[in-house]
Amino acid sequence: MNQHLSVFPKRLYALDALRGIAALAVVFWHWQHFFFQGAVPGELQTEQQPFYSVFSLFYRYGGDAVALFFSLSGFIFFWLSGHAVAQRKLTGKQFFIERFSRIYPLHLATFGAVALLQTVYTRYTGNAFVYPFNDLYHSVLNIFLAPAWGLEQGWSFNGPAWSISVEVLLYAAFFLLWRYSPFPTLVSFLLIAVAACIFPAQYKITLGVFSFFCGGVGYVWVAWLLQRAPTRWVGICLATGCAAGWWLFGADQPLIRFALLFPLTIMAIAACHQLLEPLARRLAWLGDISYASYLLHFPLQIIAALLVDKFFPGRNVFYQPWTLLLFFSVLIGASLICHRWFERPMQQWLRQFGHKRLANGVIARQ
Repeated sequence: MNQHLSVFPKRLYALDALRGIAALAVVFWHWQHFFFQGAVPGELQTEQQPFYSVFSLFYRYGGDAVALFFSLSGFIFFWLSGHAVAQRKLTGKQFFIERFSRIYPLHLATFGAVALLQTVYTRYTGNAFVYPFNDLYHSVLNIFLAPAWGLEQGWSFNGPAWSISVEVLLYAAFFLLWRYSPFPTLVSFLLIAVAACIFPAQYKITLGVFSFFCGGVGYVWVAWLLQRAPTRWVGICLATGCAAGWWLFGADQPLIRFALLFPLTIMAIAACHQLLEPLARRLAWLGDISYASYLLHFPLQIIAALLVDKFFPGRNVFYQPWTLLLFFSVLIGASLICHRWFERPMQQWLRQFGHKRLANGVIARQ
């Protein structure tokens, strides 16, 4: 397949919007945290959660959005980086610098924030908030982005960061696959098959491998179709197949959602990007702040729980619509500030520093 990049523009705003919506779906799913008793789920009146009639899909299935994140990552990496890695236009050191500068600063900052907040919360209540394994051993795992590699004893610190931990393994697998395998798509199918056989054992890693490479293969397929058929017809066929798939299989079969429906949804959205772009441009900022909103929402939940425990008679206040509106307003505002004043500057500085060191190393060897 030639000219992979030519089938899409440099940025697909619709996929950015989808990533942002997925991040917020996880926040809805985690609204149940406010009703935990320590690390144990408490009594939750699911349908009494704020605006349940509007956001019931997110409240019920928002946890699956993590698999959608993995599929989006696979699609985007196969699209934007696969052939650059294969043709050695992107070296291992460059790839590492780009990924490290993107994910590590905010991960480390939110890990530190949660460590402090959990200490306060534990002193105040006698137990941790939701994720209990906040000891030195799990600190080391989190610092080295390894809290979901099978070395952990349970959930720890900023629990949602488990997916970032798995992403690190997926980045390494992706790079090795495209750099050293002459048949990356075929090997991707093999990885999908192995992960499907193991799933749900080693749930975190197998879900990541399964979803990431399904998303990557989805890119290969849609690129192949767009090079051989008019964009309009490809978009119509994929959108129709996507709608039919969700109607037939969407409710009760998670593996089908992860293997077929999520990648098919991404493919359909990508193929229909010209139609979706006017609206997607207005929502793309949600994608820009998705990483911040994903990692910030748990430390903000600890703060919210501490404030409610201090000033209200019980956690039932979290059934009130105003608490959801206030929490999301703070989260989105904090995410915008974090993205603008922390993520982007840190990413730019680390990349400049890393590439400068890399260039100096090349000059020294010459």
